Amino acid sequence: MKQALIIKKPDRVKGIRPWCTHCQREIGNQKCGETGKRITSCQFTESHTLKAIVPVPGAGRSVKTRVLNTQDIKEALVLKLDFEEELKSQDYQTTTNHVAKEEAKPMLLIESMALYVAYLNNVNVEAHMVKQRTDKHIWEVEDFFGKFCKAMKVNGISHTILRVDQINDRMVGHFHAYILEQLQLSNKTYNKMMALMRQFTDWLISHKKYEISNPFTFVQRRIENRDKTIVLKEEFQALLDAITPEESHHVLPSGERKIRYKPWLRQCYRLALETGLRREEFMCLQFSDIVFGDHGEPLFVKVENYKVNRIRGGNDISKDVKSIPITIGLMELLKELGLEQHRGKDRFLIGHEETASRNTLIELVSRSFTFYWQRTGINKDVQLKHLRKTYLTALVKHFGDKAPTISDHSGIQVLMDHYVNDQLLVSASKDFSIF
Repeated sequence: MKQALIIKKPDRVKGIRPWCTHCQREIGNQKCGETGKRITSCQFTESHTLKAIVPVPGAGRSVKTRVLNTQDIKEALVLKLDFEEELKSQDYQTTTNHVAKEEAKPMLLIESMALYVAYLNNVNVEAHMVKQRTDKHIWEVEDFFGKFCKAMKVNGISHTILRVDQINDRMVGHFHAYILEQLQLSNKTYNKMMALMRQFTDWLISHKKYEISNPFTFVQRRIENRDKTIVLKEEFQALLDAITPEESHHVLPSGERKIRYKPWLRQCYRLALETGLRREEFMCLQFSDIVFGDHGEPLFVKVENYKVNRIRGGNDISKDVKSIPITIGLMELLKELGLEQHRGKDRFLIGHEETASRNTLIELVSRSFTFYWQRTGINKDVQLKHLRKTYLTALVKHFGDKAPTISDHSGIQVLMDHYVNDQLLVSASKDFSIF
């Protein structure tokens, strides 16, 4: 067994550094890069070698590196000079204006997780790969990462020194049991967590070129009970009736009091129901989004498809736009909101006078909906998103397989699988006759 590689100060050469091919880290200050202990206690001394580091001229801090597979400093110096000549003859393999910086490739799980979160935030991401992601999505990724580390900890595995190439089927099994047995989360959340860990590991392999396997590939997707709850007419009216300034204080578990009432809330929820839009879409609608015909009659409302454009990267000049038909109910609402007075203006339909940001108002309408729904006394678990499902169910009921043209979905099956209430469609067919 070789001795630990220690380069004493008088023997050090610029551009040559001790390296461990086992943990893929520099042996700095005579300490193990993985455990932080003295290098003399390392069990992988056979992996100790020297590494050449050559700066690329005119490219800032960009460098080229090569593992030299020798522990002899004199031999390493000769190999480094050969490496430099090779790079010069190849013009450093690219023009100096476009040299890519050497990317970090940490092997510790918590460090690679941090690298992935930075990627989601578009840190050091090339322009063509930039994607706009919501704060909620990034927070969810961080939360799932934390739960995976917690699952390791409760099973006696130290996540602080766990390497990504050490994750195996047994650890995935621990995570599986932790989600279902200890946290008792739904199958939908289970699938999201496992999918995230699979995507994260695939990213390390495909984007960062880690030579590791992906044990999350073999996780079986669990059957989800898809939520297709819709709101009935009388239930929606009960919600509108419950929205009053009286008793509008919501006391949080922390004791903090929040006022849930806004004078425009009823119109806000009617707009959500009459358009079937996502909350950020209907809360950002302006009067200038209404398209008129040659005779001045309102034809439809053009709406940016935030979800699609975020997937595309958010910087596409030709943003995806969907058209919402102006139904009788929507027309009545637009008139109430001041259609004739504000025609063509860049003025929000909902809460234009509010000083809070749109993101703040978007969160408010969700929380206020839940608060006032509870005040209706209806024993039914309903959230703001169910107004969209109600609209899409009505759309399919009326237009059949032509509904995706209006809703801007890829096909009728997407609507049927995720949004449309099957029971309502069945009840709507009670007058059906073969002849």
